[in-house]
Amino acid sequence: GGEVRTSAHVEEVIFDADGKAEAVKVKGEVIKASEVVLNMPPMGIKEVLGDTAPKELRDYVDSLIPDATGETEELKSFIHLHAGISAEGLPTEASADFPAQWAVIRDWNAPEGVESKRNIVLVTMTSLIDKGMAPEGHHVIHAYVPATEDYADWAGMDRSSQEYKEKKAEAEDFLWRAVEEYVPGARDRAVEGTVQVGTPLTHERFLRRPQGSYGPRAVAGENSLPPHKAKGAEGLWFCGDYFFPGIGVPAAAAGGSIVANSIVDVRTHKGWLDKIRLPAPV
Repeated sequence: GGEVRTSAHVEEVIFDADGKAEAVKVKGEVIKASEVVLNMPPMGIKEVLGDTAPKELRDYVDSLIPDATGETEELKSFIHLHAGISAEGLPTEASADFPAQWAVIRDWNAPEGVESKRNIVLVTMTSLIDKGMAPEGHHVIHAYVPATEDYADWAGMDRSSQEYKEKKAEAEDFLWRAVEEYVPGARDRAVEGTVQVGTPLTHERFLRRPQGSYGPRAVAGENSLPPHKAKGAEGLWFCGDYFFPGIGVPAAAAGGSIVANSIVDVRTHKGWLDKIRLPAPV
């Protein structure tokens, strides 16, 4: 069994006298562990290494922090829109005419191509594929710009200020317009209380992303991402998109699986999988 705690950021990783990770501190509570796995960017890892962390580990983590002059730099940030909408009159299954995912590109000849600021919006309606994602008669929508939002445009804003609220509303309108390329009047279909908008400041605060970054820019054949086993400390593992195999949900999930298989032997892991009861297909 296990326990999932929400709104409970790790404050510190605690090491024993031999330099092995032995616990984490969460809201003042020390939770013992035989192995510690951190799913966060290197800058976030640095922030939770307390006084007991070995120097070799600290130096290693410092070497992983991306910058524009290093081996790997940070990608820009992103804005998000999540919403539940009425599906009245809309298809219930994906098709070529009404796909579960589409891209809206404003200018193919933009100076930086698809990486130009807000030039591309990706939209996903997963309820067209998985009916369990939304109540009957509804769809869920996710729209975002992939690493094209400048953090500098948001830096220093007070999230409770009118300036921030207006800029957030402008970002929301921009994303809705991309959704409405396929679903005209989509925002009028939105279910009250379901619309959520994420900004670079949102990602920086809740996801511990440095400057709300989308992740590391690792170019195939040019850059390599670090492995999952920490150097300079036993019992400590890293995962997430700043580590192999990189950004994106499938890659980050694969990284977590690699760590799990590295900690637990294959026989034990297989035994656990046999105990899992997967839900019946919808």
